[in-house]
Formats: sequence, C-alpha cells, structure tokens
Amino acid sequence: MNWFIFFVVALLQVTSPPAQVQLGTSVRPETTTVGQHFIATVRVRVPLGTDVKFPLRPDSGARVDSAGSFVRSDSTVGGLTESTMNYVLAAWDTGSQRLGLDSVVVVTDGTERIAALNGFTVYVRSVLPLDTALRKPKPFRPVVAGTVINWIPWLIAAAILALLGLLVYAWRRWRRHATRGLTALQLAQREFARIDAERLVESGETERYAVEMVRVARTYLATVVPLLARSATTRELAAALHSTSAVPGDRLISILDETDLLKFARERSSVERAVAIGTEARRIVNETAAALAAASAAASAAAVSAAAAARSPTSNARADAA
Repeated sequence: MNWFIFFVVALLQVTSPPAQVQLGTSVRPETTTVGQHFIATVRVRVPLGTDVKFPLRPDSGARVDSAGSFVRSDSTVGGLTESTMNYVLAAWDTGSQRLGLDSVVVVTDGTERIAALNGFTVYVRSVLPLDTALRKPKPFRPVVAGTVINWIPWLIAAAILALLGLLVYAWRRWRRHATRGLTALQLAQREFARIDAERLVESGETERYAVEMVRVARTYLATVVPLLARSATTRELAAALHSTSAVPGDRLISILDETDLLKFARERSSVERAVAIGTEARRIVNETAAALAAASAAASAAAVSAAAAARSPTSNARADAA
C-alpha cells in the first residue's frame, strides 16, 4: 500500500503543470492630462524562489516619459511571491497612449518567461477648447546635427577688405609724403594745375570746374589765415574778412556766392563764367600770398630796426665813456 501512495505522489509531481505567472496592471488616475504625473503599477505573483525583472523605464520612442523615481516592493502571500513596481510617469500627447514599458522577465530555475506589457495604456484628455481638440501635434524633430560652415567665402572677403585697407593706407601715406616740404602756395598751385589737366571745361563740367577752383582757394586761405576756417559759411567768412587786409574780401565773397548757387541751387554756369571764376580764385591766392610775403618782410625789417635801435644807446654810451 505504501508503495502505491508513493507512486501516486511522484506521478502527480511529474505531470503537474508549470507554475503560472499572475500579472496585473493599473493606472492612477485612469485619465490624465498632458504633463500631469500619474502612477503606473505592475504587480506580478509567482511561486517562491522565482526572480522577477521589471523594465527600468519607458521606451524613448513613446509619448510617455518618466517623471520621478521607481519604487519596488516584494511580499509573500499564500506561498507566493508578490512583486510590485510603481512608475511615476507623464504623457506628452493626448488620446490613448502606450506607456512604452518593456516586458517583465520571470526566471524560474534558470528558465526565463516573458510577460508582455504591450497593452498597458493611459488615456490623456485635452484641456483645450472643443474647437481646437482636433489639433495635430508637431512631428518629432530630427537629431540635431552639427552644421559645417564654409569659411572660404568669408576668408576671401576678409582678405579683400584687408587689401583695400592697405591700399588706402599706402595711398594716404604716399600723398602725405608727396606734399611734405611744400608750402601752402605751392600746394595750391599744384592743385590748380591738376584741375586744369582734367579738362573739365572742355568736357562740359563747367560747374564742377568753378567749384573745384574755389575749393582750392578756400583751402589755401584757411591754411595761411587761421581766421578763415574751412568749416565757416560764406557769411561767417565775410565777417572774419574785416579782421585782415591781406585777402581781397569783396572779390572772394563774390565768387563764393556764385559757387554756393552752383553747389546748392543746382544753377548752370557758362564756359566763360566758369573760366572767369577759376581765374579769379587763382588771382586771389597769388595776391594774398604776395600781401602776406610783403607783410612778413615789413615785420622782419621792423624787427631788425628795433633791434638796431635797442643796441645804439649802448654803443653811444661806450663811446662817451672812452
């Protein structure tokens, strides 16, 4: 009889089905909104001695992401091990959203069994008004890739700008070197000759010829007579000319008034009048230079006479003493 009982127990152990895995899921709250935290619970009940491996976090491709730490708890109920994992999650789109949790792996005596969580979802309601509830979210942005900048055009442009700057610097330095050692009268005469060489009158640019000739005269006068500044207007020059007799003021103001009309009122000038204005500007420069030279010579002679007169009383006193 004993051998029969032993045989029945052994037969029952061999033919008994493998231990079943009991899996349960829940979401609190069952309906959530975009960005609101909710708790997803996965509960597995397995025989004692069985190892349960839960997924660590949602899939990166899902519209649900982790929003806090995961808490696992294990307990023994009726000879079974009950393992519970609580996930703190947040959804980023409306509608029924898959949580994106991978499968639960149950390991018994080295054998793995898979419990899929594909149907684990949460419903996310929209908080927008009804007329905008049918919005379509923007698609996922592609992975940000580094943009390669073509620096060659910028380097070429920088090189061209540097070359232009060097050319301007060289030209200005050459111009200063070319005018070094020249007097104001020599510079004015050279400018008059340059304007004549451009043949502006012959090419029909009579107004430009008259304006350029008067400009040279103004530059010369501002150099030799500090009262006649280049920034002064014609009326201010007329007032300043009363303080000097070296410059023929009435004639200067006359050609300045005419060239002001040519520059600002866009008046036209005949060939004869343009040539007359240029000739008058040249004469004013020459006469002013001659008057300043005469005044300088007179001042030098007066200084020599004063020095001689200062020495004469001393010489007479020495002669009387002898």
